[in-house]
Amino acid sequence: MSEQAQHGVQAAAVPRPERATPASLYTDLAMAREEIQELKRERDALKRRLQLALGAEIDNAAQPERVQRVQDLEGRTQALTRDLAEARAQATRLTEQQQESDETIASLRLALRKAMRTVP
Repeated sequence: MSEQAQHGVQAAAVPRPERATPASLYTDLAMAREEIQELKRERDALKRRLQLALGAEIDNAAQPERVQRVQDLEGRTQALTRDLAEARAQATRLTEQQQESDETIASLRLALRKAMRTVP
């Protein structure tokens, strides 16, 4: 700048067509706003894809644990089914024993009544 001042070179003026007008500034602002909105949409889409990818990654990491849990539950179910079958069989046996005992008691009562009638 000092050389230009010493040698008499004038600063180049901005040519008239390149000067910013209020309308061009508003247009630039509108375009910048639209670009910002587009970037926000792109960011949101990428964010959603990342969430889905991380969710899938977590699901895949937990897969062996879920398989093991299902296997454990199936084993427990089989054990409980066996226990239930044994309990039902035992209940059937006990019901039969109770019926036999009831019949025995009824017979003994009848015999006792007969014996009491024969005693003077």
